[in-house]
Amino acid sequence: MLRRNGKPRSCEPCRISKIRCDHATPKCSKCESRGIAERCFYHPNPMTKPPGTPRKQPTEPRKRVVKPRNPEPRPASRDHETASTLLLSPTTLRGGGFQNVNVGGTNAPSEWPTPPDSARALPNPPDTTRSYYLGSTSYASIFAEQHSLPESVHESPTVVTPSAVAQKHATGSPFCQTGVGHSILAKLRPFSFYDTAIKMYFEDNKAPALVGPLIKMALPQLREDLEQLTALGSDSVPAFAAITRNTAMPLKVPSSMPASNFHTLFTGQNLRWETLGLILIVAGSIAQYTSPDHPIFTLEDGSHLNKDKFIEDMIHTSNDCINLCQVHGASMLVMSNFYGDNYHGVWRRMGDTISALYAEGIHCEESFPDEPFFLREARRRIHASVFRSDKTLATFFGRPPMMSSRYSDRPLPFDVDDNILATSDTELLSETLSRLDSDGWNTDGEIWASSFIRLRYQMSLFKERVLEQSLAAQTDDNLVEKVQGILAECHAYWESVPAHLRYELHDEDAVWTDMDPGIALRMIITYLEYLHLDFSMQRLLRRQTQLAVPALLEISNKVLSTVLVFNKQRNQVYNIQRHFPTIILFHCLPSAGVLALELRRCTLENVPLPGAVSRADSIRNLSVLISCMDWVILPGDGNHKLCSELNKMLALVLDEVLNYQPPPASENQEDGTGALGALGPSFFDMPMVDGMEPIPTESEDFLNWLDNANWSNTVSASRWFAMSPC
Repeated sequence: MLRRNGKPRSCEPCRISKIRCDHATPKCSKCESRGIAERCFYHPNPMTKPPGTPRKQPTEPRKRVVKPRNPEPRPASRDHETASTLLLSPTTLRGGGFQNVNVGGTNAPSEWPTPPDSARALPNPPDTTRSYYLGSTSYASIFAEQHSLPESVHESPTVVTPSAVAQKHATGSPFCQTGVGHSILAKLRPFSFYDTAIKMYFEDNKAPALVGPLIKMALPQLREDLEQLTALGSDSVPAFAAITRNTAMPLKVPSSMPASNFHTLFTGQNLRWETLGLILIVAGSIAQYTSPDHPIFTLEDGSHLNKDKFIEDMIHTSNDCINLCQVHGASMLVMSNFYGDNYHGVWRRMGDTISALYAEGIHCEESFPDEPFFLREARRRIHASVFRSDKTLATFFGRPPMMSSRYSDRPLPFDVDDNILATSDTELLSETLSRLDSDGWNTDGEIWASSFIRLRYQMSLFKERVLEQSLAAQTDDNLVEKVQGILAECHAYWESVPAHLRYELHDEDAVWTDMDPGIALRMIITYLEYLHLDFSMQRLLRRQTQLAVPALLEISNKVLSTVLVFNKQRNQVYNIQRHFPTIILFHCLPSAGVLALELRRCTLENVPLPGAVSRADSIRNLSVLISCMDWVILPGDGNHKLCSELNKMLALVLDEVLNYQPPPASENQEDGTGALGALGPSFFDMPMVDGMEPIPTESEDFLNWLDNANWSNTVSASRWFAMSPC
């Protein structure tokens, strides 16, 4: 972001403190080092003030007062000090948007509510606001053993609004500048683009964590809300204040509310910043998986959106919404993983999402006995998706997961169509649920969005157990027995999965030709997760015994041969191909590395590969993978650098294997070079990436090195929802 003079814009804490800012986004390093990162933001118009703000009075009288020669009467300032409060009662939800905001009223302050960390508590807070989950070890639990407690005990302190006297001089904290609201609103124009993008998202994404009808039913009202906010222009300050007050209030859903009315709790007069953030993040997600030449980027007026710039705008604007919600006490279950998967911000956003999930109590279903059916199922899907994302990232980074299944009682969502979840026909709902089997699967052979969420959540439960064994500080004496037990349970579960969801039971070509490509993509991803689980457990066993090497190579070869189906899918649409690099990065490259290095070892030692793995098949599959990687990584992918570097390593190892010439038997090997000397310049002589440790020569050591390699990564848009679209 640049100022009018062309120089980079400083963040507000650095600008106010007269400190040189390094202009980093989304948070500058100066604020990070000072421990005030949560206060760091870039104001689009830092010198502006809300209309009606009184000028700062001098502390001492001036010695000389010079009167203007032609004094003019001072115009009366427009009064934006107060605005009417937006009602939250369900009976008033249909009253319209922001046209009823009384700009000249006296019911509420126009500036946004001051966040808790910068507000001074009043002696008697008038009310409580945000309702958060409190578990059995909380401060209130001991008093609840015999009697139920009033709801006020479980609510957080109020976001204090300055007193009426202070309101006349308050301009709000640096977090509450109205410029942020104007910036968010500007990015949401034209709304027709977002309307189309969100509908595309739920059409293309075959396993979204969000229940599509609940979001799509809110779009008409959101269009009206944004049109009214735009029409207010500079008079939108009271409306922004109202949105912020809504954001600071708890979102309580009546048990009798139908799904068709759910959107009224967060649109219209109840519009919230997290609602706008959700729209931005979903639109940014579909944009990433849409070709730059797609007609969606051509607006109604004929102008064309630049895809990369749009995604960058969505990153920063959605972060503005997240920051507003955090400042004012709200939580969001949205992850903005628009960067490469090895970017630390992905891990950090995962932590934010899990913190929000726990704070809302979504992990404990018994805490919401009166929640409507559609909301209960929506929360089950969110919980399952976040849990799965946590285990996927933990495996990818080799870090302890941040969620544990032992602290949750949320069961799996039912395997039903999204439209059934949002229906108001109770008889249709009951009849659909009655046809489910005892495990919650549909018996009609249908594939719904919840089908893959259920399946991948169960895979994540096994991942959690494998991570416990892999990352334990001390090696368990019974490690082999435990891993073999997990492996047997995993195989048994996979055998119990409905046949229509198992990729390997279908004809490979028929899956991609007879089914929707999005369904085929989900099926192969789920199958690869199952194979990768087997691979991870064989790695654990390999650390304990050499007897596991044949099984490790066999499962590695199976993963590799399964992924190579992508080489036949070069004509798939853009949004399908866009997932290929991440799938290869997560599931294939570790297996390919094991095969390549084992091939190299056996070549140097002049011995066959252990087990039933064919040397010719392994070389052929690795060669196809290396060539496949040249086209599968689309330009602009955040994982481009990581995949490219790993692909170079595989190519060098394979070149060594293919070019190896064994020395003559009579040649004296006393020069110390041995068989390695015949290779000449090799993979292990390649220049290292900055910050990377030397590459080991053994397959298992290579995997450990791969887990801990410090890959530098350029910040570029890549993916969203922590592998959720995958």
